Amino acid sequence: MNLHEPDRLACMGTEPPESEPRPIPRWGLRQFTAEAGRVIRSGLPEEVWVEAIILAVSGAGSGYTLDLIEPHSLNPSTSARLRVFVPPTVVEQMRQATGEDFDVSSLRGSGAWVRITPSFHPSRHLQPIVSDLELLPTGSGLEQVRDGARLRLIEDGVLCRQRQLPAPADILRVGVVHPERSAGYADVLSELGRLERVGIATAVSFPASFEGSGARKSLCAALKQAGEVAQGEGLDVLLLVRGGGHAAGLASLVFEDVARLICTFPVPVITGLGHATDRTLLDEVAWKSTDTPSKAIRLVQDLIRDRAEQVMIAYRTIRKAVKSSIEQQAQLLQDRRERILRDAAACLHQHEYRIDSARQTATTCQHFLQTRLDESQQDLERLIRELTGTRSGLFLAVLKCENRELERLRCEITCLLQQALDRVGLALEGTHREIRALSIEGTLARGFALVLDHNRHPVRHVAQIGGAPLTLSLADGAVQVRRADPTTFTK
Repeated sequence: MNLHEPDRLACMGTEPPESEPRPIPRWGLRQFTAEAGRVIRSGLPEEVWVEAIILAVSGAGSGYTLDLIEPHSLNPSTSARLRVFVPPTVVEQMRQATGEDFDVSSLRGSGAWVRITPSFHPSRHLQPIVSDLELLPTGSGLEQVRDGARLRLIEDGVLCRQRQLPAPADILRVGVVHPERSAGYADVLSELGRLERVGIATAVSFPASFEGSGARKSLCAALKQAGEVAQGEGLDVLLLVRGGGHAAGLASLVFEDVARLICTFPVPVITGLGHATDRTLLDEVAWKSTDTPSKAIRLVQDLIRDRAEQVMIAYRTIRKAVKSSIEQQAQLLQDRRERILRDAAACLHQHEYRIDSARQTATTCQHFLQTRLDESQQDLERLIRELTGTRSGLFLAVLKCENRELERLRCEITCLLQQALDRVGLALEGTHREIRALSIEGTLARGFALVLDHNRHPVRHVAQIGGAPLTLSLADGAVQVRRADPTTFTK
């Protein structure tokens, strides 16, 4: 502000002493109104909700002026009063919200929350402009609307539908219907941000207006959009949060269309409307209701924590069962391995005994034949000695005859010995083949296959074949197969 006689004060270079009274400024009227407008614009918020009684309504050009008076005043003559201007755009907005031919003059005598933008005109001075208006229903009227909506929801059988929904198994996507720039939503968003940063859940925002003439329509639009997302991309739970404010701002939460959208919502709805003493119709029909947005998000966190604990308990149970099953199967495999090795050792010992017996038999035959040969040689020598004194012709004839007999016996002995050795060799070869045939490798080499299920158990019957993959062990390796044709072949 410019003081009177500024040039004189500037020449002095000092402020007047505190003991002296400050000079009263002298302004022109335009300067005064301009300074008053600046102070009003800097001292008041850009927009503010004001509770008042509409005392009078009058036309003002294309719009209207409303005379507001302080509600609940015992002496109207001393009550605060204010005249505000309603632009035609706001009137049209109220008509669209009510869906009928709205008469502004019918507002006379009504209580309302009026959202105004402070304005100061140089000629008309303080003249706030109305940007929205929310009528305050009387207590009895609000109860009648709520009771009527509740009755119709009961008749349609949808009042308790949300309460019948099971708790969500997993909460991965959380929808939030909230007012824009709401402190309560900021708290919810902060907690959801923590969940999203650790990869637990993501938030989907559905802004809506909870106050003003368009609150009912805005809430319905946000709930419908959330329902489409829940049925499309998917939601696991929906939060409806408001956070604080005057109780009159809950008037839009008693209408049937808003409550019906909550009742028929496909996933659980949790309300946190910010009033511990006021229970709205939406609190009655929601899956769970809390006092504040902070409690609502805390309930979601509790659901996530409970589910995590259930998963951990199930994981420990499954792990314990799997470990026990693995130990049992390992013991069973060990027992089978020891039995196979024991049976193979017994079979090998038996065949080794047979081979030793055959070898001993061959040795005995060889000794027997050698003894016979030695005896025949001795008989021949003795015969030669006996015949030495006889005539040479007869001796030679007898000698030739004995030689032929001896040769025959040698050939016979050699043949018998060869046959015995062949039989022993065939017996040994058969024993070897039998040993090889009894082994698993021999069985697979003959074209057989060993079928194992997913638990590495042998499959012996067709009924054991299910949808799980099977392992075919062949002579040169193993392959994974899966049953494709359900046809069962019988013998």
